[in-house]
Amino acid sequence: MALGDTTPSSCSSGFPPSTVASLRRLLDSLKGRRANKAGDLERLLGYRFKHPHLLEQALTHRSVTDSSSRNFERLEFLGDAVLSHAVSAYLYANYGDDSEGDLTGRRSALVSKSFLSRVGEELGVQRFLQVDGGVRLSDAKVRRNLVGDAVEALIGAIYLDGGMSVVERFIIRALLKREKVAARLINHKGRLIELCHQRGLGNPRFQLLKTKGPEHDKEFVVQVRIGTRTFKSAQADNKKAAEQEAAELALDILRRELN
Repeated sequence: MALGDTTPSSCSSGFPPSTVASLRRLLDSLKGRRANKAGDLERLLGYRFKHPHLLEQALTHRSVTDSSSRNFERLEFLGDAVLSHAVSAYLYANYGDDSEGDLTGRRSALVSKSFLSRVGEELGVQRFLQVDGGVRLSDAKVRRNLVGDAVEALIGAIYLDGGMSVVERFIIRALLKREKVAARLINHKGRLIELCHQRGLGNPRFQLLKTKGPEHDKEFVVQVRIGTRTFKSAQADNKKAAEQEAAELALDILRRELN
């Protein structure tokens, strides 16, 4: 058969035209699904990317590719710095009476991996991660670590795509509006114990005053005592959380007195 007798589609691929057409339809379908998934995540994030490759990179784990220009590690590095800057500026502007130590504690909670992973899971970021089949997203610890990393990468991607003012709005909307959730991650109890030791006040004691409410919706009321001194009680839906809140109340009073 002469070369001119062969159709371009069968000659270039080695497959019959009908097979080539089917493969093209499959590829188009896969591209469409990827675009739809990206659109779903953009709606959840409240931001539409001008450069979609940044969104794809922010979701690609190094198990898929070890190319630093294609996985999310560089974006994660950038996002960590952008997040720290934005949160620091927010706290400085909104907590004028806080000491450097207080501001540092608040920032640590807001940029912590545990808080970022919690926010990321609420947004459903885990559904969009691109990982190798050997990565066990069913393992909660593995999943949370990856989601936390991806949230930082997404912040880096939004910064590159839209600039600082845009990413600051995203951080306020996605993270800082959940500030109370982050605050619960601060170890106020540990910080109170440390302060008491530094000042020679003795060990704080946490007393469960009472529980109230039905079994399925209990409230725990806890009070802190340091030496002979009793501080204001706090309540929460579990004992540990109530202890943390009571410790925070005692810390606020002691810091005002000692500063």
